[in-house]
Amino acid sequence: MSDKPTKRSSIALNWLNFFAADVSDGVGPFLAVYLATNLHWKSGQIGMAIAATTFSMVIAQGPAGYIVDKIRRKRLPIIIASLISGVVAFCYPFYQSFLPIIISQVVLGLSASFYIPTLVALASVMSGKGEFDRTISKNQSFNHAGNVASAVFTGVVARFTNNAGIFYVMMALAVMCTVSASFIAQKDVEDKQPKAENAQEKEDKKGFIKQLWSNKPFLIFLLLTVIFYFSNGALLPLVAQEITKTAKGNSTLYLSACIIIAQLVMIPTVYICGKQAGKGRKKLLMIAFMLLAARAFIYAFTDKTWHLLVLQVMDGMAAGVFSVVAIMVVDDLMGNSDVASFAQGLLATSLSLGSTLSNLSAGFIVDAAGFKIGFIFLCALALGALFLLWKVMPETKKATD
Repeated sequence: MSDKPTKRSSIALNWLNFFAADVSDGVGPFLAVYLATNLHWKSGQIGMAIAATTFSMVIAQGPAGYIVDKIRRKRLPIIIASLISGVVAFCYPFYQSFLPIIISQVVLGLSASFYIPTLVALASVMSGKGEFDRTISKNQSFNHAGNVASAVFTGVVARFTNNAGIFYVMMALAVMCTVSASFIAQKDVEDKQPKAENAQEKEDKKGFIKQLWSNKPFLIFLLLTVIFYFSNGALLPLVAQEITKTAKGNSTLYLSACIIIAQLVMIPTVYICGKQAGKGRKKLLMIAFMLLAARAFIYAFTDKTWHLLVLQVMDGMAAGVFSVVAIMVVDDLMGNSDVASFAQGLLATSLSLGSTLSNLSAGFIVDAAGFKIGFIFLCALALGALFLLWKVMPETKKATD
């Protein structure tokens, strides 16, 4: 394999990240608006629907990463996943009852499980170790730009299609993911022919679970990832429900604005992180947790639409920092192993587990005690994780210096 990928492959990888942004999230918080407005579901039911996707991702992302590690044709998993997502999105508006929607959410979660480990694997194979931070930061910038574009387009389409059009936007993006992946040259991302293994190498590979389990910084970081997304996962869906109550006629447009503001902030945030992360990861992670806790706390004391929109700046900064630095941390700890994609899959699993717990618990807490208590609960989680990060998590960048 050539040490440097072709320009066409590099551009195609950037655009793949652009189009994958919305597909891998499965219409995201727009689903909450659709279910609340069109099907009149309660917060607990909406939380279960969103959690169905994230729970299936919890189960599937580790195995998905393992498959990506073992397969030589690195483009194939994301192409198949995109085709499945497109078919499910096409069928979604025809479902009106609970069970078909839950099943659709599970299928979307299973297919989405291949996105993160595949995209990171493609970046790793095409960049080489020395350029990984720069490549993944650029990819993530395109990813967040894709979120902006899809949020604008989805919001406009939803406004004129009574929300059902959001699924057809997702279908179109899934098609573009397939096209973009196809433009990446196979020679640029195909693993080298596997070498014959000696007995010791085979024995080492048999113990890769033990290798992961003995890596304490990696396990600590997975826990921190669970807590970050536990605290962050339900915030925007809860805000979407607040907006639906106060601005029902334009709820999808306001929700689009929430996403656009956050994603626009994420683009320069991710770029800056790519420049600053070489000086250390831990300080950047602490900033992300502080911003998350502050945002959740302020949400508890306001339901004015324009306040909620302004606070999305903090969402963009916190999520932007954590999303890219988390990938770098896992690469620091596991990038030189033969289970690097499996480790990234476990990171994605932790993300999904946190989001699942967040949507399930916060939805029922809000049903029982109101939005204020729900936001305070999520704030407390972020503060607890900040303390754990400060006291227990080592600086991983030192391992590569």
